[in-house]
Amino acid sequence: MEKKKKSLLSFAPYFLGGLIVGMVILNFEALSGIGTFVTELSITGLAAAAIFTVLGISGFFQLKSHASKRDGDMDEDESEQYMYRKYADNSLCIQTGLVLSLLVTGVAIIQQTDAWIFTASGITMLAALLFLFLLPTLLHVMYPERDLPSSSDSDFADKLLHASDEGERHVMLEGLYKTFNTINGTLFLGLVILMMYSISTGDNQIFGMIVIAATLITANVRYVTSIRDRG
Repeated sequence: MEKKKKSLLSFAPYFLGGLIVGMVILNFEALSGIGTFVTELSITGLAAAAIFTVLGISGFFQLKSHASKRDGDMDEDESEQYMYRKYADNSLCIQTGLVLSLLVTGVAIIQQTDAWIFTASGITMLAALLFLFLLPTLLHVMYPERDLPSSSDSDFADKLLHASDEGERHVMLEGLYKTFNTINGTLFLGLVILMMYSISTGDNQIFGMIVIAATLITANVRYVTSIRDRG
């Protein structure tokens, strides 16, 4: 009962946040003219996407070089910690670059902005996507002594989880659980904001609201069906 109460209370900040942002949107008529700033917003998003992607790609080669040579100035524990953090940072940068470039590409197509914005964002997106697939191949270079699954394996994520030791699994599962809760909250917040935005601007966002609601329900059904028979 206590856990259920805490779970419900965890949604309260997102709900209140959604209401607050929604009220701001209702009283901020400038949002209805956001289309006039599409080019500027697209360029800003493209610049951010390119920076994150370049950081991720350069970090990929830095990590590969370090894992191949193993810097003699670091002891084994320091080297392991460096590679672990570097891999996580690279993954975050590349994924952020991918999401931003996909967003800019979509906006460029919908709003028919300058062709160079569409081209540049498309190239950035393809580069980020390529290195997102290449990143797991570094695991074999980082940990040559371990029997890790191939990155091309269709069940790579599950096999990697089973190949990890207890401590690594605990860290991974804790991170996944926190991510699940965060996504639940932010999608709920997004649903409230889209509702308020539709009311404020008259720009119908029903389809987006349906997609978010369907995603929320699907994620929760998937989570519950995964754990309900293991308790």
